Amino acid sequence: MTGTVLATLIRYDTKTNSTTFTDADMLVLVNLFKDEIAGLIQQVRPEIWNIIAYDNLVASSTRRRYAYPEDVMNRLIGLELKFTATGDYVLAKPISRKHYLDALQEDIIVDNFDNLAPRYIHQRKSFYILSGTIIAVTSGIKLTYDSFPADLANLTGSTDLSIDPSTTTHGFPREFHELLARRVSIAYKDRNGLSLNTREQRYSSNDIDKPGDLEVALKNFSYNNLDQSIIGELPGSNETGDDGFEQ
Repeated sequence: MTGTVLATLIRYDTKTNSTTFTDADMLVLVNLFKDEIAGLIQQVRPEIWNIIAYDNLVASSTRRRYAYPEDVMNRLIGLELKFTATGDYVLAKPISRKHYLDALQEDIIVDNFDNLAPRYIHQRKSFYILSGTIIAVTSGIKLTYDSFPADLANLTGSTDLSIDPSTTTHGFPREFHELLARRVSIAYKDRNGLSLNTREQRYSSNDIDKPGDLEVALKNFSYNNLDQSIIGELPGSNETGDDGFEQ
């Protein structure tokens, strides 16, 4: 389903047109309930929105702090590091700054940590690596983070909503397109005191013996072994120096 078809279906169910239910108003609800359904999808397929991205390690004498966009750092799931070009990735585990009270100074860090069990401090939009001496390694950083389906910019075009917009963003599964339209229609009718049609009344149910269409779709979707895992590129950190870490 394209954005155009989605809007047409919503207006059909709500008996509206582009004047009585504008694209601008509809788009707000579409993106809101897109995230609502995406959260439910994640509950049945926890890795569905994972993205794997790589970046280069630089020598620790130059930098130990790496900054990335907020949407990446706020949804960080795992950090793996590769300390040699031919080595394997090692899982780095988070550590709170209050649990590591020594100075963030290269010689002290190297004395306290090694490259077999690296740690990192996660703060704001960056992480600070605590390990042994680091050399420059191409793709030495492997990040796994969650990225919900991208917000729709408009309700036009001929591209299906299930298509990934980029290498670092997900599309919205086609199994839930009609349900998304239905959810928006329900919200519109609730706000305007209108009665729901039979299909809208079947949208969701807490009755285990008689689940709603949403619950059935989620159950069916959970059986598929089609976990999405996008590999993308992250912008390099523009932070330099390992003494400027914000405490």
